[in-house]
Amino acid sequence: MASYIAFAVVVSLVVSGTGITLYRYYSMRRALEASARHFAGLVGTPLAQAADFYGGAGLENPLMSRVASVMQLNQDIERLEIIRKNGLVAFSASREEIRIWPSPGAVLAPEDLGLGGSIEAGNPVAERTRIDGKTVYRVVVPGDESEGLYSTSMVAIFSYDRVRQQLWRGIVLMLAALALGLVLTQRVSVVLARGITSNLAILQTGVRRIRSGRLSERVNIRSGDEVQELADAFNEMTENLQQTIARLRRANVELQALDQAKADLVANVSHELRTPLTALKGFLELLDEGELGGLGKEAQRAVKVCRRNVDRLTFRVEDLVQLAQMENAWPEDPVTEPVDLAELISTVSEIYEVRIRSKGLQFSLVPGVDLPEVMGNIEQLERVILNLLDNAVKFTPEGGTLSVGVEECDHEGRAGVLIRVADSGIGIPPHELVRVFDRFHQVDQSIRRRFGGMGLGLSLVQHIVESHRGVVWVESEIGVGATFFVWLPC
Repeated sequence: MASYIAFAVVVSLVVSGTGITLYRYYSMRRALEASARHFAGLVGTPLAQAADFYGGAGLENPLMSRVASVMQLNQDIERLEIIRKNGLVAFSASREEIRIWPSPGAVLAPEDLGLGGSIEAGNPVAERTRIDGKTVYRVVVPGDESEGLYSTSMVAIFSYDRVRQQLWRGIVLMLAALALGLVLTQRVSVVLARGITSNLAILQTGVRRIRSGRLSERVNIRSGDEVQELADAFNEMTENLQQTIARLRRANVELQALDQAKADLVANVSHELRTPLTALKGFLELLDEGELGGLGKEAQRAVKVCRRNVDRLTFRVEDLVQLAQMENAWPEDPVTEPVDLAELISTVSEIYEVRIRSKGLQFSLVPGVDLPEVMGNIEQLERVILNLLDNAVKFTPEGGTLSVGVEECDHEGRAGVLIRVADSGIGIPPHELVRVFDRFHQVDQSIRRRFGGMGLGLSLVQHIVESHRGVVWVESEIGVGATFFVWLPC
């Protein structure tokens, strides 16, 4: 963190220093140009007059003395020239030498033709230009011709060397300041970062301990800043979490006790109902078959109704018994013997053949060929097929279709067998698909009143299938029907 802080500070210093240096450079250059124009305007006319007067008289020394004095007044002057309107140079002065050409003597034409045109027209010029590969500032000041005596212009060339020297001096000072700032920033940021990171390390250690399950751990930070506020909030959150977990544990114990009491009640009730139902079923069978004497038509009809309802009640009690047994044995492995699912499905379908035919359902059975055997409890797997067929027949209207098929199928890389039970019944709403396997759950109360049942069949199917390490799921559409899938491993 110290390195990041130092880097951020250095970057800000570099940006600000660069901005200040560039601003200073361009400000000095504008100041030089303004000073050059002002200076040239002040000395241009007097110097042109002196050049015209002393040069015409051949008096070089006074003119050279005057030019030298002018150049000493401004350190940025690189060259001064007096040029006549016809483009002839009267004299040219630099800091190294001064050359004068009297009017009868040799002449020197200026190299810049555009400059000659400006001088001939008598126009003042102030511009940046390049001479001998170097950028300079050139100012042209026309002579005063109010009395018709003077016909010259002064050309003053100013150098940017002093400005560039100031720029490089500023860059050197900026680099030195940056180096010093980097050292100071590194030292200060290390001190600050240690105070922050040490507290964060304490907080991180506390988080790791609590994540490992030590909920009694607390973080003790007294820094008086935001980190302390974060630590206090963390401690408060941990305290609340510990209290919530304690409440959940107590509630879970109570729920487990209630669930066990409910399971014991279901097991006891179903066990107690078995004996009287067995007796009722036996005597009703004797009455129906005439073993206890003849019965009238009304009595025979009543016996058949009673026998049918006793069978239904017996089937529901068996569901309760199976569910209680599965819960008590869970998650013990119920696998006992190899099972031929094709033969098992054919056998169960024969049991329901009469009921299917009585409702006028179109039934199709695809038992499969050369299917591998599965290891399981044949009675429990038979209960799976019985419950799925019972639901399919129950919820399919007269004249509907019902199909049962079994085929070899892999699931998540494991070899197995897939059972498919499809009907054209009322269907299941999409939001109910995830709950159809819950115990005692039915889509709505009208189904319970219309079709009966306790909502245990599919829950029992799920328990049995999962105890065989299989998978069960359903696909459905309202008004079209439902298809239940049971996959069992080989």
